[in-house]
Amino acid sequence: MMKLFLTICLLHGLMISSVEGKMSCTQDKDHIVITNNGHHVLTYHKTARAPQGVDPKYARSGFIHPISTPTGRILTDDYPVPHHSHQHGLFFAWRKATFEGEELNFWEPGNASIRHEKVLNIFNGENTAGFEVELSHRTETKPILREIWTVMVDGRTGFIDMKSAQSCVTRSPITLEKFHYGGMAIRGSRQWFEDAHTTAGKGATKDEFIEACKMLTNEGLTQANGNHSRPTWVSMAGRIDSAPVSITLIPHPTNFRYPQHVRLHPKMPYFCFIPTVEKSFQIKPGQTWTSRYRIIVKDEEPKPEILNAIQSAFAAEE
Repeated sequence: MMKLFLTICLLHGLMISSVEGKMSCTQDKDHIVITNNGHHVLTYHKTARAPQGVDPKYARSGFIHPISTPTGRILTDDYPVPHHSHQHGLFFAWRKATFEGEELNFWEPGNASIRHEKVLNIFNGENTAGFEVELSHRTETKPILREIWTVMVDGRTGFIDMKSAQSCVTRSPITLEKFHYGGMAIRGSRQWFEDAHTTAGKGATKDEFIEACKMLTNEGLTQANGNHSRPTWVSMAGRIDSAPVSITLIPHPTNFRYPQHVRLHPKMPYFCFIPTVEKSFQIKPGQTWTSRYRIIVKDEEPKPEILNAIQSAFAAEE
């Protein structure tokens, strides 16, 4: 992967900074944390615990927050208030599903939920670190989807690679209904959302907010004209603590209905990849539905030529 990526960069006359360091993945009873040379990269939540000031019904586990830039700026938000407290950093949830005649909503609190079940593996290598965990998409009485997340961070590039494998564990199929949002989603920094006028358990002032974030796709589209387009990557960028930052999600071409539609919210800092914009699909008993993403976190604005090179290299990987 590294050789192909560097070759593409050289052909395009590009330079990319690496994040060389000692990789580490550790866990305690509530979290899994990946660091690079002692600097925080990301945290995965094993325990559902809503912070003070947020309705306990929003408590959730099985998501990643925070995601930090190499200089330590936090790009994601968790339990955003005063509304949309159901969004959690990097998360995967279906908004509209049907199972055995009942409509289910895994996206918001209600008759279905997602929770962390167990840690399957912790990886610590010379240049990489990561983890494998099991999540459950379920009703109050039974699990429906068993999801395995495999998350790996490469210390040489800073890339975060994520694979989600969802398997139907019941005797009935689950139908993911036609809907305009849901799926793989990311919620951006609270500093990019003026309406988030309070923080959990602490008041906030307007001075804490910098500006709205900007979104950009490989086609040059933004929140204004890119909703429900089908890009090969999406960046969300802005300034955090007065410094430029960006986070980019790149889906792999083997993902179902690639390139998938995206929901680019026009006012709030979140977007998602969603394969049900035009029609529904089913995950049947015993069937596994897999998707892969590469995540690029930078202390700079997105550079389309570099992101195109990274996307090309990622697409060439099996």
